Amino acid sequence: MSIYYQIMVERVTNQLNLQTGDRFLVLCGTDTGDSFCSDDLLLQDIEQVLHRYLHSQGFNRIVLYSGINKLYFLDYQSLQNAREQPKTTPPRPSPSEMRVKSASPLGKRRRLLGRETPTKPEPQPSANRRPVMSDISCIGLFQHFMEDTRYQSAIIFSDVEDLRMFENCRELFGRMVSWGRFPPTNRNLCVFISHHHSLQQFQDFCNHTGFTFLGNWLQNRSDRQFNLVRVSTPTEPELESLWDYFRLVHQKPVNWGDRYRLISAIAAENQPLKTWYNRFNTAIELSLNVAKQNQWLSGDVSDIPALERLQELVGLQNVKTALNQKIRSLSKAQERQKQGINTDPPRLHLVFKGNPGTGKTTVARLMGEIYRDLGLLRRGHVVEIGGRDLVAGYVGHTAILTNETVDRAIDGVLFIDEAYTLTQGGENDWGREAIDTLLKRMEDERGRLAVIVAGYPDLMDNFIKSNPGLPSRFATEIIFEDYQPSELLTIFGQQVQRVKSAIAPDLEAPLKNLLTQLYENRDSHFGNAREVEKLFNKMDDCHSDRVIKHGLNPLTEPLTVADLPPEYRELSQRGTADTENLEKLLAKLENLTGLDSVKQDIKQLINTQAANQKLASLGMLASNEIETRHLLFTGNPGTGKTTVARLIGEIYRALGLLKKGQFVEVDRTKLVGQYIGHTAEKTAQVIESALDGVLFIDEAYSLSRGGDSRDYGQEAIDTLVPMMENYRDRLVVILAGYSREMAEFIDSNSGLQSRLSKTIDFPDYNGAEMHSIFLGMCRESRRICPDDVSARVRSIMDFAYQNRGRNFGNGRDVRNFYERMVNNLKNRLVRDDLNGEDMITFTCEDIPSWE
Repeated sequence: MSIYYQIMVERVTNQLNLQTGDRFLVLCGTDTGDSFCSDDLLLQDIEQVLHRYLHSQGFNRIVLYSGINKLYFLDYQSLQNAREQPKTTPPRPSPSEMRVKSASPLGKRRRLLGRETPTKPEPQPSANRRPVMSDISCIGLFQHFMEDTRYQSAIIFSDVEDLRMFENCRELFGRMVSWGRFPPTNRNLCVFISHHHSLQQFQDFCNHTGFTFLGNWLQNRSDRQFNLVRVSTPTEPELESLWDYFRLVHQKPVNWGDRYRLISAIAAENQPLKTWYNRFNTAIELSLNVAKQNQWLSGDVSDIPALERLQELVGLQNVKTALNQKIRSLSKAQERQKQGINTDPPRLHLVFKGNPGTGKTTVARLMGEIYRDLGLLRRGHVVEIGGRDLVAGYVGHTAILTNETVDRAIDGVLFIDEAYTLTQGGENDWGREAIDTLLKRMEDERGRLAVIVAGYPDLMDNFIKSNPGLPSRFATEIIFEDYQPSELLTIFGQQVQRVKSAIAPDLEAPLKNLLTQLYENRDSHFGNAREVEKLFNKMDDCHSDRVIKHGLNPLTEPLTVADLPPEYRELSQRGTADTENLEKLLAKLENLTGLDSVKQDIKQLINTQAANQKLASLGMLASNEIETRHLLFTGNPGTGKTTVARLIGEIYRALGLLKKGQFVEVDRTKLVGQYIGHTAEKTAQVIESALDGVLFIDEAYSLSRGGDSRDYGQEAIDTLVPMMENYRDRLVVILAGYSREMAEFIDSNSGLQSRLSKTIDFPDYNGAEMHSIFLGMCRESRRICPDDVSARVRSIMDFAYQNRGRNFGNGRDVRNFYERMVNNLKNRLVRDDLNGEDMITFTCEDIPSWE
């Protein structure tokens, strides 16, 4: 066999194996219409590639069929062998009807979109041509070619979609069924070329047109590695041949130093050879610089290897350690495979778990290059999608869409962000169909595909557990932790360097403090590098306004404190003001009316926590000495429970015990749902919103007072209790309510007792304290209360306290009394047409009765 016929195009021929005994070969994909470049620099179409391959395998009667050309040949040997037919064959066409396709002679050099006449053309058939034969005539010839074993025959249907218009599809398909039953001694082949995007689409086409035999054959062989070929875009060896073709045939200038990186980069672009032919043809030089100038590449091409660039990324130390370990393991498995110790290719799939902006997408792109550099993937390109991008809107199409997406990622990385959304569509959603399809392809293509799924940690845990096949496919999990403040500062500096700007000295400390505050106040949706990018963009906008307003040079003027957006300025100063703020908060607590015993208890709590901080900083705090911070407030309404709880959040924030110190106040309605499971979800959401702050549950005893078997208050308690323990360092829960009811509530829920550090009782205000509260309201609203009016109010307050009932409202009753008194003053203002100071001065006439 000549060397000429041994030169193949791997994206067509690599998956062909004629030793398997298959009667049919299928090549499909939109790239079947592409051009191909072999190692001997011959530009061909897919018919010619297949012809050369089959000829190299000993086939000496290669027949092609299309709806337009009917029967034709690419070599005279096949034509001559086709002319020899037994007498029993139906009336055959004349030799001129079976012809070499005049538009496609073979030759060493061809144009990309058409074939040049060879230097020494072979003799042409007779010029006296008859009309093209009918499809009916072709059927008998097909049958003869497939039955006759004197020659090794192959029939190539160059555009299988033409069979829809075949004059007698039923007879043709029936003949094909009989071909499939030929004994193994008959090695003749039938080859189908389809422009359908995937084998699944081709299978659907066969079933739709009535060719169910081939459709079933495809389905039964869907896990085969050979003879079912989805033709892809050109790989690196073929692009190297195209590079040489332009260098030698077209004398195109080249940059030898760029050759490997250029070929590697354009192979990852996943574009047809025709695209690169046109680009190479118009380029002044084949080099990486020209590729960048002409925007051939979707990403940047670095001189630094991907593995080194991974190590240079800011932070991500755990990620780097885990990936280095994974790479070492893969290299060892790869070496074992080469030695024949393990024949199964290693699984390249990964799970990336982390918050937004932690570098998951960046690392996924690098993994494609790393796998390629290690020889684990041919291309290393990355196809990026969201989980819902795999889900279609109607039955059956999700599997097709998923398969098409996987086909685009073959020999590279499929990166699925927010993969957990595939399981969040409900029972009538087709996300699970996408998962099932993906799992099969991951196993079938394990040596040619790396799938990386990414998302929030908890949601990704649920996703991996949602299907029993996922844990074994995704055995390697990489945790992307939030960036530390110092790392966020480095990322901000990179943003500044990118625009060739600078940071003024007066901005350094506030910026560092701001990023520390953003980090400490973060929640599960913290944007990390995205948050830094947002901050930089806002500061850049402020910088633009400032330099234009003051006539400064926008290129040399650095970023200053003045460029901090208003919403960030308070945060940038918060850390330095904590000590001063703590003193103000303690003074505010001390200035509350009455509550002497409460103040003493709160001060003791504050001193205990401050002592713990000091001991911990010196390494002298035993773990069993760390008390829970959750509290129980008991007392009648209006005794200051909510006010004190709010202050505790602010004080703990100033002490650094809570990152935010926000105050979330809820009651039964905010926690209890309407159906099983709803309460747990609502309660968890409330706790999530209160993390790093205070959760204040008023009238908490109502959670166990549903009085109905269908009540879900206990579900709220069962959800709350473990989360109080799990988040003891990030959450202060304060339960509040009437003394007797709260005592019964705590006694009936033993889990709560152990999680509450202290019970603080809020006594009723006495007459003097209520009078003081009333006067405080007057001062706050700038109303005048003369002595005689004050004395009268005091006597009413004393009477109210001495005759109070179980539901005495304390400060709330004082508030109501004051508001009615204000309304009386306003009525008198209109009635008597008051002016000046009289408009804000109470009289005894304004004093209402106590209700």
